[in-house]
Amino acid sequence: MGEVAVGPTGDVTLAANRLPADSAWLFPEYDFESMDLERHSGAIVERVLERGTWEQARWLFATYGEGRVAAWVRRHGFRLLSKRSFALWRLALGITDYVAPAWAVEARRMEAW
Repeated sequence: MGEVAVGPTGDVTLAANRLPADSAWLFPEYDFESMDLERHSGAIVERVLERGTWEQARWLFATYGEGRVAAWVRRHGFRLLSKRSFALWRLALGITDYVAPAWAVEARRMEAW
């Protein structure tokens, strides 16, 4: 059993790599034990925002800070998050401007819904 982070983020059991121990299922193509908070930060932010629990989301914000998460959503959210998740996190973080490459906008237009 790993370390437990206690505080405003709630009680989250951390694995040896300092990620929430219960988040391993979010990274099936990675060797979870060898994941690094900095080297894999993009994948971590994406997966936790898209499919993580509220406890994992609180851990994410406590670990990376609201500014860094918001910057990721601005730069990558349009392409890497579902429409629903992107809308939720834009609203929650007060994001009104974001990067949307022309090819990605066109691809979204062609989606059925």
